[in-house]
Amino acid sequence: MESPGFVELRTLVAGRLEQRAADIAARWERQARGVTLRDDHESAEDAAASLRAIVAIVHSLAASLASDGATADDAVALGLAYGVDAFETGASLHHTLKGLDLLGAMTMYAVEHAATVPADAMQASPAGTVADGVRLCRRLQQATSLLSLAATKGYTQAVSDGLRDRFRLLRHDLRNPLGTIKSVLALMDDETVPADARAHPRFRAMAERNARSLDELIVARLSDAAALLPALSHQRVSLRVIACGVRRDLRAEAEARDASVLVADARTRVCVDAVSLELLLHTLLYAALQESSEGDELSVDFGEATVDRATLMLARTPAGPAVSDTASIDRLLSLASRMGAKVTMGDTIVVTVPIRPDDAAETDK
Repeated sequence: MESPGFVELRTLVAGRLEQRAADIAARWERQARGVTLRDDHESAEDAAASLRAIVAIVHSLAASLASDGATADDAVALGLAYGVDAFETGASLHHTLKGLDLLGAMTMYAVEHAATVPADAMQASPAGTVADGVRLCRRLQQATSLLSLAATKGYTQAVSDGLRDRFRLLRHDLRNPLGTIKSVLALMDDETVPADARAHPRFRAMAERNARSLDELIVARLSDAAALLPALSHQRVSLRVIACGVRRDLRAEAEARDASVLVADARTRVCVDAVSLELLLHTLLYAALQESSEGDELSVDFGEATVDRATLMLARTPAGPAVSDTASIDRLLSLASRMGAKVTMGDTIVVTVPIRPDDAAETDK
């Protein structure tokens, strides 16, 4: 049974969360671009639709807090739609869930504020014990977990639908030349047709032409590179946005050592394995911060991208090796090899990562 204090607490907090839904969504929109690696050039219509979806999710979380234990009716539907939309816009599942984690953290902060700060000078802070507060947080965590589960299902279902559509189109494209070859072979074997007609060179030419077409389709559409959907392997992203996101994740580590991380101003966007690069940069910066002293400055810079490679550099001020620990270097090299990247150690650490050759580096206008 819910205590009267808990009922009062969850009702009041849910009401305040409802009132702040638009503000939370607007703040999430601003911060989530660096977390989910969303394109800054999306249309106003797409941005408005995304904002409406986040407002609806916050309302759903508030409804879950206001209820007597049940999750909001639309929570699953909203999560599914969020996952599908993320896949269709080319986001990775990793960054999709990071976006939801950010929203959960913002909502938790809003709940904390609502549970401790009076609405006005005439109103006391909400009632409730410490146990009631923990129970309220647990209920919010259950709601956000369900949302993440639904988003994951929506995303993976969209992946399945994308693969089904791809293979359906491929089957159609393969059947055309195959059907022509079968027709030519049947005609050449048809004894009711005069022998000189069956041996006409044009039939052999038709068969050879369609056989080449089949071979080209197999090479182009069934290659190793074509086997992966873009959202599962590469995303066209800003290298600076990835570096800034890693810096934000390691902010507490930098503050604990009174060190700073500077990221150069670069607008290069490339099609890269963004998840692997983020994990590699996180490992690199974390190792460098572990060896930092008070006042140290770590600088991330970007080299000129080539048709198939992008370069990032990490240096320390005062001058010296950014990372010298042998175990950390081994971890870096192992992680880099998994994504086909190359790490060159030295006072300046150079990371070279592969990018898709068919989507060379571009500079935002």
